[in-house]
Amino acid sequence: MYEQAYGLSAPPFQLNPDPSFYFESKGHSAAFQYLRFGAFQGEGFVVVTGEIGAGKTTLLRTLLAELDPARVVAAQLVSTQLGADDLLSAVAQAFGINAEGLSKARLLVTLEAYLASLATANRRALLIIDEAQNLDLAAIEELRMLSNFQFGNQALLQSFLVGQPELRRMLSLPQMEQLRQRVIASYHLGPMSEAESAAYIVHRLRRVGWSGRPAFTEDAFAAIHRSCGGLPRRINSLCNRLLLSAYLDGAEAIDAQRVTRVHGELRAEIDGVGTDNGATPRMIGAPLLCVASSSWGLLAVGALLGAFAQREDLPPVKLLRFVADGQVGDERMRQDLRDLGVADTGMAVEIRAKDRPGRIAEVVGALAECLERDAPCAVVVAGDGPFDAMCAVAASQAGVAVVRVDAGLRSGNSSDPQERARAIADHAASLLFVSERVALERLGASGAAEAPAAMVGALAADATRLGLATMEAAERTLRREALPLALLNDPAGFTLIWLEELHPGPAREAVFQVDRELRTLGWRLSLLWALPEAAGSPPVPAADAAVVGLQLLTVRRHAELLGLMRHARCLITDCGWLQDQASALGLPCLTVSATTERQASVLTGSNRLVGPDAAVIARELAELVGHGSGRRGIPEMWDGHAASRIAARLADWLMSRQDDAYRRYLGGA
Repeated sequence: MYEQAYGLSAPPFQLNPDPSFYFESKGHSAAFQYLRFGAFQGEGFVVVTGEIGAGKTTLLRTLLAELDPARVVAAQLVSTQLGADDLLSAVAQAFGINAEGLSKARLLVTLEAYLASLATANRRALLIIDEAQNLDLAAIEELRMLSNFQFGNQALLQSFLVGQPELRRMLSLPQMEQLRQRVIASYHLGPMSEAESAAYIVHRLRRVGWSGRPAFTEDAFAAIHRSCGGLPRRINSLCNRLLLSAYLDGAEAIDAQRVTRVHGELRAEIDGVGTDNGATPRMIGAPLLCVASSSWGLLAVGALLGAFAQREDLPPVKLLRFVADGQVGDERMRQDLRDLGVADTGMAVEIRAKDRPGRIAEVVGALAECLERDAPCAVVVAGDGPFDAMCAVAASQAGVAVVRVDAGLRSGNSSDPQERARAIADHAASLLFVSERVALERLGASGAAEAPAAMVGALAADATRLGLATMEAAERTLRREALPLALLNDPAGFTLIWLEELHPGPAREAVFQVDRELRTLGWRLSLLWALPEAAGSPPVPAADAAVVGLQLLTVRRHAELLGLMRHARCLITDCGWLQDQASALGLPCLTVSATTERQASVLTGSNRLVGPDAAVIARELAELVGHGSGRRGIPEMWDGHAASRIAARLADWLMSRQDDAYRRYLGGA
């Protein structure tokens, strides 16, 4: 529209990457030389990272245009949450190999044969993976294995990994050591400086015959750089709109005032643009709303709040807490946050209704009020209770994106209300974070994998790491409860019991019988049953508890429970969150259930499923005391930094949604 009026031969600021518009800023020039160097070497891995819109794809296309197809066969793949098996098929198809119906073994043989055939023809293969941060760790390991293919002394395949900053963090993990040894070049592409941003704009204008109409004032260049942060894609979006604005106004110059006005208009328009899944991307200044409806969900949110606060590229965070057990529960939740080093600046809503319809109405009403008042860019749901599921569904129906952490946890018990709540919350989400590899498979099996999902590790491990710094000494808790301090020095130690379900049932009855079963095996162990302060009447009177070999004590804060776990010999529980925390501590854990939603704690961690059978529990306890701790290891990525990985991925995702909204708007303008 404006091209003819200003004498331009083509649109200068198209969003699609075009090698003919390639601009060599200092950073782009260095990154391109790294790519060239890697292509010349013909082996190993070359890694290039940069923020969304930094120009990585343009670099790739510029390099591909320079390569001689008679010598180099290049295949490009854009990663979209590929697993290991999917990756092999995608690589084969990228090189033109039909992978349909081939087993993994047959696929590997076919790939190697194809690559060897290129080598015999004096050609080599180059695999370029864009958006490589979406690969899971198993897929990256498959790439490393592919790099083992050799023809004599010649590597058959070279790989370029190009992605967002999260890729650098992934490759820095301990399990990526072998791949890092094969990286021959690595570069992070940062934003352009103010001077480079101005030169970039002039460069693109001159490529289409710009003769100075419309003119850009010096303060306009500075304003564009401030608005776009030196990222080429954002500069293209804004400058395209500036030229259109100037044309419609009949203006011959673009100044800072116009930049500020047009940038504001564009951001305001994008705030109302819908997405494919119905959720509305809002401006980055809109807050994140974190929802917590249980003490365990609040601990997960607490770990997240600390990580979110450390990033300048995330919006402010607001917290909505639901309290179902009155003032005692509210004060404990506040104290648990303080113990994690997080200030509670959020809103607490006490649920007073006793019937299910009334509770639903209170929860949904409180959330709707927050959505209307704060207009959040996304709602973060961390727990797996019915309130969490209600909030996820209500936010999604209101057109607000839902970010689900600890997604994909399934026990296989479809009659369990918590199981249904987990599945409902997962299906309502726009972005999913999982704590263990099995959870990714479960999401796929349940049909919730249409939303992007990433494995980040367990927030329970983060909360454990943070909580250890402020945990209450077990000695102090025992003294307050008038329990003997000798428990801490007993060679057999003590076994800690925590049950979420205190009503009569198999788990509670099994706990009553454990001491008797231990005595039949010739063992006498101290059993401490910890009860939450708001539990009301104890499940068994203290005098009767002593008869069956149990000692009761009240726990007022998570810091007290963590201090007891730190000194316990074993934990008996029905709580999934504590299973994870026990594994993070290396504390043997016996779960009085036949199933669990947290497979990592069983497969790799310190958790054993024993079911609600007192005899089985007693035998397991006797074995632990007699033969060792029972610890197997720490599950994958349970390093206490899951919250940081979530924060980084969430920041990229929010920015990507805004960039997508810009593209859709400008595409329809």
